[in-house]
Amino acid sequence: MKNIVLLVVWCVSVSACAQKQKEKISSVNILKKHIPEYLQEINASNFVSKIVKNVKHYEKEPRYFIRPIQNNCTYEILVNDFPIYEDYSIDVLATPLGINIGILKSGEQTLTVRMYPIGDLLKDNYGIGNTVTTLLDNTSMKIEVVKYDAYNISHQLSDEKTVLTHYSPTKEGTKKFIGAGLPYYEYTFSFNAEVPYENEGWLNGEDLTQFDKEDIKTALAKIYKNTGDNFDDEDYISCVFYNGFLRNSKAKYKDKVEIEETCLELKKSVSIKKKDFFDLENCEIQFYGNNKIVVLKHSFTNPIDPRLRGKSGFGYKYEEEEDVFAEWLDIYLYIPKGGTLADLQTIK
Repeated sequence: MKNIVLLVVWCVSVSACAQKQKEKISSVNILKKHIPEYLQEINASNFVSKIVKNVKHYEKEPRYFIRPIQNNCTYEILVNDFPIYEDYSIDVLATPLGINIGILKSGEQTLTVRMYPIGDLLKDNYGIGNTVTTLLDNTSMKIEVVKYDAYNISHQLSDEKTVLTHYSPTKEGTKKFIGAGLPYYEYTFSFNAEVPYENEGWLNGEDLTQFDKEDIKTALAKIYKNTGDNFDDEDYISCVFYNGFLRNSKAKYKDKVEIEETCLELKKSVSIKKKDFFDLENCEIQFYGNNKIVVLKHSFTNPIDPRLRGKSGFGYKYEEEEDVFAEWLDIYLYIPKGGTLADLQTIK
């Protein structure tokens, strides 16, 4: 099964999500009055041109990357408490990971590492060893943060600048991992980044932990259902995806060709027929962005199916040429300052 993770823009309020299509007209026309005014004119025909117009380019377009190297653990990485990458295998990553999508503006940034035991990975991959349920004395993580001042022009290793190299903490006076014996360990460190753009993201959001969790889950379920019900409407989905695509394009300084390529991937997903959406019953609420972002995901520690570990609650399977595939889309939502659950929308 293939796993395509997209940053989805939800620009419709929960009250709009409850509306159902009663006639064969575009769902964007039905829901348009609930869409913020600045998104009213977004549709499939102007989606790319609007993004291109709003992505600025600079003399220097710095991009930041990380090179994580793990030992005896699986892990997740967050930048400014926004999920960037997870690896639940014991494979070593071959290429660096771009992290600009988690950098909203210049200044101090935080990078969080969440570490988990390797479980049955040694047995599954090599047929040796026992089930490992806790982190080990020799568990470790090394993360190198690097910068390219003009990655779009040249990404040769000679142009790479090391920002810092960070190692997971050890017990005082030893080389033993500080989290040895635990089923989970998390730590955070900081680094400085300078970027010419600013993305609002989740900075001006409400603390979502002040709301009842069951009410939040109900609201998310409505949003997910409405997205699925209208996923074949190109105009509607163009509006839904716009903010996320724009934020991503700004952070990566994308040109028109790159934006068009990303748009094609979206169109391919929209064009898939007979999507069978997954049940949300076994999903959990996850908070990010210092409790300003919420999403439904399958459990990181005890999923009903290991293949679903950490996957988004919004996903579907489909058949193509007698094969079965699946896609998952992460829908990251927040509530603007002063809002209520009825104002849930995706991060800008």
